[in-house]
Amino acid sequence: MVINQQPDLVVCGEAEDVPRALETISAVEPDAAIVDLSLMGGSGLDLINDIKARWPNLPTLVLSLHEETLYAERCLRAGARGYIMKRASTAEVLAALRTVLSGGVHLSEKMASCARAWKATGRAPEQPGADSDQRPTA
Repeated sequence: MVINQQPDLVVCGEAEDVPRALETISAVEPDAAIVDLSLMGGSGLDLINDIKARWPNLPTLVLSLHEETLYAERCLRAGARGYIMKRASTAEVLAALRTVLSGGVHLSEKMASCARAWKATGRAPEQPGADSDQRPTA
C-alpha cells in the first residue's frame, strides 16, 4: 500500500510462496523484487537463489522480521542487493528500495559497521548473546 502511494513506484505482483513468486516475476517482469525470508512452504533464501539464477540482473531487497545480524550477510551472498528489517520506518524502506533500484546495495548502519569490521579483521564479530553455532553461514 505504501509503495503504491509513491509517484514513482507501483506494486505489480505479489506471491505467498516460491513457485508463485517465480511465476509472477516471469509474467510481470518487475524492476525489483522484495522478498520476505518467511514464505509459505519455502524459504525466502531459496527464492533469492532462484531469482539470481534466472534473472541475475533483477535487484532483490529483503524485507524481514528476522534479525539482520543473523541473516543479512547470508542473503547478500545469495544475491540480494539489500536487507532491511520490517521494523524500519516507511521512509527507510522506501529509501532501501530506491537504492537497490538505482543499482546500489542497501545495508543498515549497523550492518555497514559489521561489514567494515569483517573487512578489517577478516572475520565476523561475535554478536552479544548469540552463540556462534547459531549464526548462519553462506
